[in-house]
Amino acid sequence: MGALETVTGLAGFERRLAGADSERRAARWLADELAGAGREIVVEPFWCRPNWPLAHAWHVGLALAGSLVSVASARAGAVMLLVALVSILSDAFTGLSPGRRLTPERASQNVIAVGRTTHQSDGEPIHLIITANYDAGRAGLVYREQFRRVSSALRRLTLGLAPGWLGWLALMIVWLLVLAILRIDGHRSQAIGAIQLAPTIVLVFALAALLELATANPASAAGDNGTGVAVAVQFARALHAAPPRHLAPELVLQGAGDGGGTGLRRYLRARRAERTVRNTIVLGVGACGGGRPRWWTSDGPLVPLRYSRQLARICADLAAEQPNLGAAAHAGRGSAPALPARMLRRPSISIGCLDAHDIAPRSHQRDDVAANVEPSALDASVQFGLLVVDEIDAWLAENRRQEAVTPA
Repeated sequence: MGALETVTGLAGFERRLAGADSERRAARWLADELAGAGREIVVEPFWCRPNWPLAHAWHVGLALAGSLVSVASARAGAVMLLVALVSILSDAFTGLSPGRRLTPERASQNVIAVGRTTHQSDGEPIHLIITANYDAGRAGLVYREQFRRVSSALRRLTLGLAPGWLGWLALMIVWLLVLAILRIDGHRSQAIGAIQLAPTIVLVFALAALLELATANPASAAGDNGTGVAVAVQFARALHAAPPRHLAPELVLQGAGDGGGTGLRRYLRARRAERTVRNTIVLGVGACGGGRPRWWTSDGPLVPLRYSRQLARICADLAAEQPNLGAAAHAGRGSAPALPARMLRRPSISIGCLDAHDIAPRSHQRDDVAANVEPSALDASVQFGLLVVDEIDAWLAENRRQEAVTPA
C-alpha cells in the first residue's frame, strides 16, 4: 500500500487509545501489512499506565492542596508541594510516579519489523531504529488550534529557550514551595499571600484542563500520528528493498506512544544490555499530514533536551541542498516520537511536518481525518526522511574511512 492508503486503513480503527481493544486490532493489522518479503515481524506486548493527563492531575491536585494547607501549616504544605514537584520530575524522566500508579493499567504492544541487511563495511553496522506511534491521543480543549498558536508564538518570542508546559507547572510549584519555606521561617506578611495567589490560580486552571483531557474522547488521529506511521512504513519498505551499507534498519511502531513514548521507552529498556541497541541511531517520525518538513532540534515537555547535533547538522545541510522541500528546524516542547531515545542518551532526531504557525494541522482534533491529509506533505516527508538516512549512511562511511587511515 501507499502512504495515504496506510493512513486511511489505520484511521479506520476508531478510538484506538493506548491499551484499548481498537489499538490491539490496529497492531495486528499493521503486523499483517508489514509481513512478507523476508521481514521478521514481532508483536511485543507490555503493560503500562498510559493516561498521563490523569497522572499529572493527581500531582497538580496535591500541589494545589499543599498551597492551601501552607497558609495554616507551612511545614505540611511544604511537604505536599515537595512531593508533588518530585513526582512531576520523576514522571517526566522515568514515566514512573505516585500519580501514575493511581491511573488504570493497560496492555499495549509494539509492532517490530526487522528487514534484511547487506552489510558491506568492515565495522559493525549501526542499528537504525525508525519509530512512530500508532495509538490515538485524546481531543482535549488544550489542543485547540488557537491555544497551540499562542504557545508557538510565545516559544518564538523567547527564541526557543522557554520550558515546556510541564516545566511551567514545575516552576509554579517551586514558586509556592519557596513561599511555604518563607512561612516556615516566620514570614507572615500579607505580601506573601498576594504573591501566592497567581501560581495557585494557574494550578486551578491546570487541574481543570488535565481532568478534561484525561476524560476526553480520542481523535481519529489520521494526521497525528497515522501519517507518521505511514511515512515510517514507507521508509522501512524502501530500506528493505535497498539496504544501506552501514546501517541495520528496524521499524518500531510503538504503542502507548502519544504523550510520552511509552512503547519506545519499553523497547529500549528491554534491550539496553544488547550491543546492537548501544550502537543505535533513532529516527522518529511525527505527524506529516500537512505543512512542510521539519526536524526537531530540541524537545521535551519539562525542559528542552537537544537532539543529536550531528543529525541536526545533516538535516540542515539537506535543507540547504534541497530548497524545494521547504524543510526547516523546529524547537519543540512536546513529546516527539524519538524523545525517549534522547532521554536515554541515544543519538536521535525527530522529523515531521508543521504549518506556517509551527504546529501540526488538526492534531488531536475531531477533524483529523484521512480526507484532510495533504498527499504533498506525505511525499515530501518520505523524500526528506530517505535523504536523511542516505546522508547518515554516507557520514558513517566517511568516519570509517578516516578511522582506517588514522595511524594506530
